[in-house]
Amino acid sequence: MRRLIIFEAEPYWQPELQRRFLRESVEVAACRSIGDLEIRVSTGPFDGVVLDLAADVSGSLHWLSRLGDRGGTVSVIVVAAADHAEWEWPIRELGATAFVDEFTGGSRMAAVCRKVWGC
Repeated sequence: MRRLIIFEAEPYWQPELQRRFLRESVEVAACRSIGDLEIRVSTGPFDGVVLDLAADVSGSLHWLSRLGDRGGTVSVIVVAAADHAEWEWPIRELGATAFVDEFTGGSRMAAVCRKVWGC
């Protein structure tokens, strides 16, 4: 079973990806704070993180940089507002595996997850 952690302010990606992965062995869990994300990441195996920058831009960037500093090999998919498109490469340099804009649909996001997982 794959585990995916979603960091977002309001439930959007969690229920959407739960629907998209209904017929697959993927557990989708949400967290609403960087502190909760830290706890979830440190307490068990997981296969990826969807990090919605809109939930906490500075906290997300700090978390991502700390993850890179620890030498983590975590697959992180960053969701950003369309007006933050120019942030893609600096965010990838911090360790993001993929970068999508806020208008990405559920089908595409599920496909990005599968691609990151090598499915």
